[in-house]
Amino acid sequence: MRSSRKRKTVVVLDTNVWVSAMIWGGAPAKIVEAVERGEIEVIASMEIISEIGDVLSYSKIESVYSEAGLSRRDLVEAVFRVTRIINVDMKVEAVAEDPSDNKFIECALVGDAGYIVSGDRHLIKLGSYNGVRVLSVSEFLKII
Repeated sequence: MRSSRKRKTVVVLDTNVWVSAMIWGGAPAKIVEAVERGEIEVIASMEIISEIGDVLSYSKIESVYSEAGLSRRDLVEAVFRVTRIINVDMKVEAVAEDPSDNKFIECALVGDAGYIVSGDRHLIKLGSYNGVRVLSVSEFLKII
């Protein structure tokens, strides 16, 4: 007999979604708020976390959050608080135009995520990969 409990939506957020949510808020922050409320689950690999930390080191981004009294460490720790970190032990070659984007697909496949949410044109152009849908922030917000 199948459980009548609805399975929680599992999603991988691209670095640009995380950074936008933390620095500028708006629609990307609504996704993080849904994670904090337990409505969806977000997963990431250490490779994704590392990229988030790298992007947060960019001077134009750092100037925005440091003005608000936050540190890079504060923001990365916030990601860790709401994210299930998974070990990714596979490689795919799905995004020919930007192979560094493959880490999001690999994470989604290993973590059994249904979605990748991104603002990256290479990932969005892909549309889906092995059952994982790639959606923009606004498209994903319509689903949840």
